Amino acid sequence: MTELEKCMAGELYNCHDEIFLQYKKQAKELLDIYNRLTYDQKEEKKGILHKLFGGIGTNVSVGAPFLCDYGCNIIIGSNVSINMNCSFIDCNQIKIGNNVMIASNVQIYTATHPVELKERLTPDWIPENGKHFC
Repeated sequence: MTELEKCMAGELYNCHDEIFLQYKKQAKELLDIYNRLTYDQKEEKKGILHKLFGGIGTNVSVGAPFLCDYGCNIIIGSNVSINMNCSFIDCNQIKIGNNVMIASNVQIYTATHPVELKERLTPDWIPENGKHFC
């Protein structure tokens, strides 16, 4: 099973795998541009959101600043307004339906990790190469 398949199945996975580093790099670059655009640059914003998200409907507004991990795991319906300062940690899919309004400072997390110390201190959690698993 690939690291991406493990991630999408909700299992422990290596978040330092090349696929995730690529996703994060692309999302970071797009978000850096997006969050610097002015309110009136609506077409430019729309173009970036179409590159960033895994799917997006019509009449979508995302207030800046906006943060996410990968972007590609976020699916947004139509007639959606996401207010400023929202963070979507999309290690797995986040699906927002149609006709949704999301307030400022909302955080949506799909990331998980073991919480119990005995589960975290296992060879599977801390591999010999020193990289941690997400």
